[in-house]
Amino acid sequence: MKYEVLWIKTWKKITIFMSLAISLPLSFTLFSRYREFGSYEKTFEHMSLIEAIVFVVGFPSAFSLLVALFIKFAAVEVKDGYLIGRNYWYFTKRLPISNISNIYPFSHNGVEAMVADGGIHGKVYIPKQTKQLDELVSFIENYNR
Repeated sequence: MKYEVLWIKTWKKITIFMSLAISLPLSFTLFSRYREFGSYEKTFEHMSLIEAIVFVVGFPSAFSLLVALFIKFAAVEVKDGYLIGRNYWYFTKRLPISNISNIYPFSHNGVEAMVADGGIHGKVYIPKQTKQLDELVSFIENYNR
């Protein structure tokens, strides 16, 4: 069974965050330029309204879409007694479910995941945005009892 990642929800979340992260400093800069020059024309001589909208909305949307699609490919699959997913370096790994010693949370550089540790077989990182994550984790834990 394949466990998909909620990538559209992630895309929206990243887009909103990036838009705010860009628009707040940009607004502060434009406001200070307006106070310095005192005129609308002088303040916006280097940027039109359309360019500002593209910069604040378009760029974050496009970049966050790439990140979300990258996360989409992190979906894991349980097939024939194996957990198939991605390791930390995003290479595909096949772990025998019977060899998974423990599952623990992982959070580093924005990567939120559950790690299935297969000992000598390696590790698979299961994104926290995975559909039915609790069901998958309990299946793996019950499989090894």
